[in-house]
Amino acid sequence: MTSTALRTAGRTAGRLGRAAAVLLLVTVGALSLPKLMPGSPALAALGPTATPEQVAAYEAKLGLDENVFAATWRWLGDALHGDLGHSLSTGVAVTTELADRIPVTLELFVAAQVVALGLALPVALWSAWRPGGAVDRIATAGAFVWLAVPGFVLGLLLIWIAAVQLRILPATGWTPFTENPLENLRHLVLPALTLGLTEAAVFTRTLRSQLLDTLDQTYVSAARSRGMGTARLLLRRTLRPSSLPLVTLLGIGVGTSLGGSVLVESLFAVPGVGSLVSGAINGRDFPVVQGVVVVSAIAVVAATFAVDLLYRTIDPRIADERR
Repeated sequence: MTSTALRTAGRTAGRLGRAAAVLLLVTVGALSLPKLMPGSPALAALGPTATPEQVAAYEAKLGLDENVFAATWRWLGDALHGDLGHSLSTGVAVTTELADRIPVTLELFVAAQVVALGLALPVALWSAWRPGGAVDRIATAGAFVWLAVPGFVLGLLLIWIAAVQLRILPATGWTPFTENPLENLRHLVLPALTLGLTEAAVFTRTLRSQLLDTLDQTYVSAARSRGMGTARLLLRRTLRPSSLPLVTLLGIGVGTSLGGSVLVESLFAVPGVGSLVSGAINGRDFPVVQGVVVVSAIAVVAATFAVDLLYRTIDPRIADERR
């Protein structure tokens, strides 16, 4: 094995070790939640009339009488066999709940990213190419406004316009894609716009800043002096090296979307992971919360690895600098 291959293998092993340590810490933290909550989960489930013996039996059944490290060891052993516990409210396996909810959240995430990128890419390219122009000033002011508006306000405004005034889209509810693709799309539009418009403001500001830095590079000036067309210059020479921060935002968003869309999913009654964890928190259903936290952490770590690989594909100089 060559020295380059050894260094690559060493870096990969180091990243895997750090990822495993992060996931272990997240798991320990998630399994500590019942002990950190005020009150007793057993009393919340059994009611205030429960006897001490019933409370003790309930806590022993759920492993709440164990210390956090013993509970983590037991939970990890069960998780490796696909058992993340059962919901205290419904009795359904957490893996079943997640399997039903994750596709909905991922569909909403993908639709929101399509909206955000569809708006951010052309606006950021135009703003960077003509800084200080009318489009740039409008885009900058608009981004500040969108970032200042809370997500629920934007969602309520979209509901008022599209569902109340125009009556062209449903305000709440969900139809699975497998049942009726058209109805699925109609229910998807408003929550996707609510998430996508906010993210478009972040994407636009981030990409515009990077594009301005790239347009100042010598190789871009040389290509422009040789008469390269504007579209080719922006798309072939400028956009690719400027897209690294955007890739980071997209990659991290994959993981955070599993638990970060609570507000939008609750507002539009979308049966995704966000609404699942919201109901679990309100009902003190800690096995569901624990499962969502750990699965979200796994998704973030996996997305981080994917982003690192994309970095090397987008800009091979990154791989060369680390050798």
